[in-house]
Amino acid sequence: MKSEDPITLDAHDIRDLIDEINRTWLQGDPENLQAYFHPDMVIQPPGDVPRIYGIGPCIASYADFRREARIRSFTPGEAEIDVFGDTAVATYRYEIVYELHKRSFDEVAGELLVLLRAEDSWRVAWRTMLS
Repeated sequence: MKSEDPITLDAHDIRDLIDEINRTWLQGDPENLQAYFHPDMVIQPPGDVPRIYGIGPCIASYADFRREARIRSFTPGEAEIDVFGDTAVATYRYEIVYELHKRSFDEVAGELLVLLRAEDSWRVAWRTMLS
């Protein structure tokens, strides 16, 4: 039996990581995201919103959204992943239905994630939110 290509194995690991990140914040435990994020993580929200720097403020952004929004559904698509040694780029689209400040939203959006491998595990270092 032929063994899998290391890049394919990395892509599986990264897809699992993305699934775990989404499961964690959706279940209302954003503080547990620390295990998946690089200490110097950056989030670039859509539009002219300033970047968020550092693991603490990045996790707080997830916690704030989770606290303020009532999420009705979240359906992620399959991530496309490219691996370059110890760096990877993952993109995926998702559908989300939620209520925020007494308004309803039904959106299709996406994310671009840059991941770094350290000590045999992947961590998200950059998240660009795509509209």
